[in-house]
Amino acid sequence: MFVVRGCRFAHHVLSQHTAKHSTTVTGHFVRSLSSTAPEIRKSEADMPIKMENPFKEPEKGCILSNITVDYKNVQLLSQFVSPHTGRIYGRHITGLCGRKQKEISKAIKKAQHMGFMSVTLKDPTFLRDPNICNIKHPE
Repeated sequence: MFVVRGCRFAHHVLSQHTAKHSTTVTGHFVRSLSSTAPEIRKSEADMPIKMENPFKEPEKGCILSNITVDYKNVQLLSQFVSPHTGRIYGRHITGLCGRKQKEISKAIKKAQHMGFMSVTLKDPTFLRDPNICNIKHPE
């Protein structure tokens, strides 16, 4: 820290020294950082352009925002159940909002209790359905 302060002080002293004696050195001007700094600050053409973050990911909306969840719609509910264990996928896998995830969980449990869905396995007729969830590693 002291080294940096010492270097800054030495630079400041040297720049003032060259600014005082710049006219006497063989008729040529010696440039120093202190004389050009105000010109750079006044220039607004070099200012960065304000824009949105180009790397910002688009906000993810809920998949089921416009769909009513019903316990009798077994094909929809089976998309949120593991085909091997029958467990309900979590919110980090399904990508649903909290309200819809809770509705799906309640509807799946009700469908299993009423006998519309299997508790331990996914119905084989729904195994070839396209995946709604973003599943990278199935259980």
